[in-house]
Formats: sequence, C-alpha cells, structure tokens
Amino acid sequence: MGFTEKEKIEEFTRLRDVLDSIEIASEVLPKGELSEETTLLVCLPSAEKLPEEDEVKPEDLHMAAGYLVDLDDAEQKLAKYLLFYSQIPVDLSAMKVESVLLMINELNKKVRVGHYFLSQLEENGPYMVQYRATVSGMCDLPFDEGVVADTILEMGIAYDVAREAFTMANEECKNRG
Repeated sequence: MGFTEKEKIEEFTRLRDVLDSIEIASEVLPKGELSEETTLLVCLPSAEKLPEEDEVKPEDLHMAAGYLVDLDDAEQKLAKYLLFYSQIPVDLSAMKVESVLLMINELNKKVRVGHYFLSQLEENGPYMVQYRATVSGMCDLPFDEGVVADTILEMGIAYDVAREAFTMANEECKNRG
C-alpha cells in the first residue's frame, strides 16, 4: 500500500502541529518543492545557541527531512515507516576515509536511535556524514507523536555529538600535519 499525496500531507500536517506545540519547528513541503517526495522538514533541537533571528544563516540550522516509505502490498503487512535523514556539515579534509569510518562505527555503538553513515552526493565528490533514523508505526494508525518527537530529539543530540567529534578529530589531524 503506497501513500497518496493527500495521505502524506495529512500525516505530516498532523505531526507538524504536534511538533510545533512542543517548540520543534517543522514544515510540510509538497512533492517537488524540496525533493521528488512530500517531505516533513524538521529543525533539529541543538545544544548550540543560535544567533538572533535576523542573523540566522542556513548552515546554522540543524535540519532533518522526513519521508514516508512507500511499500507495496506484499511488503506492507503490519507496519509503515517514516525515515528521517540529516546531513552533518563537517570538514573532513584532514582525515583519512578509514578514520572517518572508524569514528562512525564508534558513534553508532553509542546512539540510541538511528545510525550514522558516510556518503558522497556525487561520484568523486566530498564525503559527508549523514544520520538516519526510522520510525515505524501500525499500518492503519497514525504515527505515535511521542515516538516521532523523541526520535527528533535524539537526532538533535546525535547531530551535535557527531559535529563536535568530527570537528575535533579533523582539527587534531590538521595539527599533526
């Protein structure tokens, strides 16, 4: 059972309203606006203090994009899935790929929800650290708002931890020469 565009917008609008009520900024973006899928764009909570509202730059915001996974009838028996992806902008230029992967493995041992991974947007492009978390729900019921909100809170923590760890590791590699 795949989701209709209307069902995606309704589910994301309901979740957006809940997230807004607990002061987690989010927005529903219709198909084609950000990606080929309807998206729930969420501003991840962060330990970092943001600049004043008129001074906020896009790189200051910690964002995650949520997508509903379309499964066919054979795949979708009991559950449905909401995937959140986040890119963690860090400079990895002084680090070897193997070192980055070892760090990702260590971080993955410690996160409670989701996982980190290393990817490239373009072949031979720069590597980037990403974070993904999946929320599952019963097919015939709305997603549990508490589980979605908790996943987003955990993603915010994971974002901060990874950004700090990779920034420090890259600086240490630079200093070693």
